[in-house]
Amino acid sequence: MLAMTALAACAETRYVAYEDDEAIASLFSRSVAFKVAGAYYRDPPDCAVVMPFLADGRRPANAAIIENALARHLSAKMSRVVAAAERRRLARTLAVDLSRVQGRAALARAAGCGFLVEAVPWGGEGAYALVWTQARIGLEVRMIRARDDRVVWRARHAATRSEGGLPLSPFSAVTNTLTAARFNADGDVAFSMADDAVRRIFETLPALRPAAPRRGRVIKPLKPSTIGG
Repeated sequence: MLAMTALAACAETRYVAYEDDEAIASLFSRSVAFKVAGAYYRDPPDCAVVMPFLADGRRPANAAIIENALARHLSAKMSRVVAAAERRRLARTLAVDLSRVQGRAALARAAGCGFLVEAVPWGGEGAYALVWTQARIGLEVRMIRARDDRVVWRARHAATRSEGGLPLSPFSAVTNTLTAARFNADGDVAFSMADDAVRRIFETLPALRPAAPRRGRVIKPLKPSTIGG
């Protein structure tokens, strides 16, 4: 019974306030912590530029995967999204330093967007222990108003998957070793996990324009709660 309860808890995603202690993912649940500022509603964004994904000032190997996932899911929330290719073209044309506030503001003006979306790694990395492996993609994503560099929305979440297990017998040791190695070498895992993490994060971003297929639907701001996903 305890095992079933733990599995059920693992299957749900909890959306919690950013300052809540539950923002740190527990062993038995997925947590997405978020905060929406009042400025988000007073000055609702209709266009945003996806900024470079950097880790300690460097571009990690999965940067393109993360940036593409951000642009794809953000496009469902607002009228226009400037993705990585257009951002790079504008940055080269303007010759601006995107690490500086002035350069970011200049990029936003040239793109005709009032907001920037940036993500950084959050929550540590995965682990590999021969008979067991865990993949982990943790992100902290922020939406920033370009004219004053004010954060109007932020959220963070870590998506995890694991394979393998305890070597309870010689047979299980061999099986778990092969399973963990195959999982660790699977290049598609990074794509699907990035998509999972970004999708759950953007569930907390209030959609201020209704989705086209659902006419008449009233979209309300998401409150901290437990929902599936």
